[in-house]
Amino acid sequence: MKNHTDKKDADLIVGYTNYDPEGHVVYHPAIMKMAIIWALVLGVILGFVGYMVSSGAWPIRDLGQYATSGTAVGIFVGAVTGIALGGLIGGLMGTSKMKRKSQDM
Repeated sequence: MKNHTDKKDADLIVGYTNYDPEGHVVYHPAIMKMAIIWALVLGVILGFVGYMVSSGAWPIRDLGQYATSGTAVGIFVGAVTGIALGGLIGGLMGTSKMKRKSQDM
C-alpha cells in the first residue's frame, strides 16, 4: 500500500512558471515583481505630488478644491492613485517581459 507521504522531493516542488495545455507561458514571477516595484515607485511619487498640491507649495490653478481637503487627504489620494496606476503599468510590463522570455526559449 502506497502512502501519500512517500512522494519524492522532485514531486513536491512547485514551479514558478505556469503553462497552458499548449505549452505557452501563463504566469511568470516577473509580472508580480514589476507590479510591486512600479506600484511603490508611482505611489511615492504621486503621494509627494499630492502633498505638494494640497499644502500649497505647488499651486495648480484648477486643483483648488484638492488643496482645501488637507494634506493627509492629498497624500492618501495621490498615493492610492499611484499604487493603482503603478500596479497596472508594472503588471503590463511584466507580462511583456514574460512574453519576450517565453519567445527566447
